[in-house]
Amino acid sequence: MKNKMWIIGFILIILLPVNLYAQNLSKNSLGTLDSALSPERDNVLEAKLTLPVPSATPTPEVEKFIPFGVGEKFEYSIGWGNVLNAGKATIEIKDIIQYQGHEVYKVVVEGKSNKVFSLFYRVRDKLESLIDVNGLFSRRYWTKQDEGHKKRERKYEFDQENNTVQYKGKEYYIRHGIHDEVSAVFYVRTLDLQVGKPVYVDIFAKRKNWQVKCVVRKIETIKVPAGKFETILVEPELRFDGIMKKGKIKVWFTNDERRIPVQVRSKIVIGSILIKLKKYRMSQEVAFNQHTQGG
Repeated sequence: MKNKMWIIGFILIILLPVNLYAQNLSKNSLGTLDSALSPERDNVLEAKLTLPVPSATPTPEVEKFIPFGVGEKFEYSIGWGNVLNAGKATIEIKDIIQYQGHEVYKVVVEGKSNKVFSLFYRVRDKLESLIDVNGLFSRRYWTKQDEGHKKRERKYEFDQENNTVQYKGKEYYIRHGIHDEVSAVFYVRTLDLQVGKPVYVDIFAKRKNWQVKCVVRKIETIKVPAGKFETILVEPELRFDGIMKKGKIKVWFTNDERRIPVQVRSKIVIGSILIKLKKYRMSQEVAFNQHTQGG
C-alpha cells in the first residue's frame, strides 16, 4: 500500500506543472506571451526555466518576396481628428549595414507636429529599427520621443539567437523572431494577407512579449494625397501603449505586392490621428512583377 501511495504521489508531482502550464498557455495565447512568468522575473535564467510558448512569427522562407529595400521612402501628412492638419511623418530605409555580425536594414521613422498643433501638443519623435535582412526580425530598436514636452528615450538590444533582450541594464526573455513596433509593420508587408484570415505577430514592448492579432477586414479603394489606391484593411489589436495607444488600429496597405502603408488611423493621448500618404519612392533594388496602381 505504501508503494502504491508513493507512485501516485510521484505521478501527481510530474503532472501538476504540466497542467498549470497548459492553463497559462490557454489564457495567454492572444495576449502577453510571458505573463505566465512572474512579473518580478526579469532574470533571463529564471525565465528560461519555464517552458516557452511557441513563436507566432516564424522565420520567413528564403523564397518569400520582400517588397522593400534601400531607398524606399514614404512621406505622410498627419491629421488630428477629421479636420486639423497636425504635422508630418516619414519612413525611410536608409541603408543596409553590419550590426553585431549581421546584415540589417536601417529604418528611420520621424514624426513632427507643425507650429499650430505644437501650441497644444508638441511632437518631435525619431525611431530607428535595425531589421535583420534574412530573418526580418528586430536586432535593435531605438526611440527618442518628445511628446507634450515629455521626453523619453528607449533602446532595446535583441539577441535573437539566445532569446534575450537588453533594456536599461536588465535582460528579458524573448521569443525567437520577435519584433519591435517598426519591424512588425515591415514583416506584415511580406505576408499573404487574405480577408477573414487573421495573422499574428510577436512584439516586445513594455518589458513583455506580446502576440498581436491582426484582423484582415476588407478590400476597399481609398483616396489620399499620393493618389487613389485599392487597399486591404488590417486592424492590429494592441494590448499595450507604445507608439500608438492600445486598442484597435486601422492600417490600409495597397492590395498589391508592394503592400505600401497608405493610411493609418489610431488613438493618441489627446484624441485620434489620421495619417495619409503624400509621396512615396520605392526601392530601385526591388523588381515588381505585377501591375501596380495608384499615384
